[in-house]
Amino acid sequence: MPTSPRPARAGSVRVAAWQRQHLGDADRRRIMEAARRLERRSHQPGLHGGCLRRTGIIVLWMLLYRGPSRHGVCDPSIGQLAEWAGCARSTVQLALSRIEAAGIMGHVRRGLVVAGRWCQWTSAYLFASPEQWAVSDTEARSAEVSLVKKKLRKEGGGGEGSALPAAERQALAAKWGLLEPASA
Repeated sequence: MPTSPRPARAGSVRVAAWQRQHLGDADRRRIMEAARRLERRSHQPGLHGGCLRRTGIIVLWMLLYRGPSRHGVCDPSIGQLAEWAGCARSTVQLALSRIEAAGIMGHVRRGLVVAGRWCQWTSAYLFASPEQWAVSDTEARSAEVSLVKKKLRKEGGGGEGSALPAAERQALAAKWGLLEPASA
């Protein structure tokens, strides 16, 4: 007698095999130690923390130690992470973006189509080994760069119609790695 596939329970989400990641205690410790080293290395005098900041370290710990299920799927909600970490949802979202920018983890948006419209249901978080992490650019958070970026936004995005002189615009683009520096 052929067996029919069981219908999915309401509220359950199918998880692909590539969205599962079994991390042992040694892997978790290695990721956390590398994240703390990155935080110390990227700290600049006068700034509040390094590239991850305190909340980034806390949220990363929560994801590594409280997030994964027994099946290897790490998909806690933003609200659950905020509750665990004892901070606001917006703080968790900023911390997650800093963690992703450092290359420590990535996330997969998972959703459902409801009435012809795609709605995000949850996110799955996948961790990279410390050898694969992106080199952190803490200069992007410095006060000088933030002021210039804010000025560019106010004046129309910093394109060709920008009020900044072309030489200064080119120097900033080279500094941020957007183009090769001009050879003298």
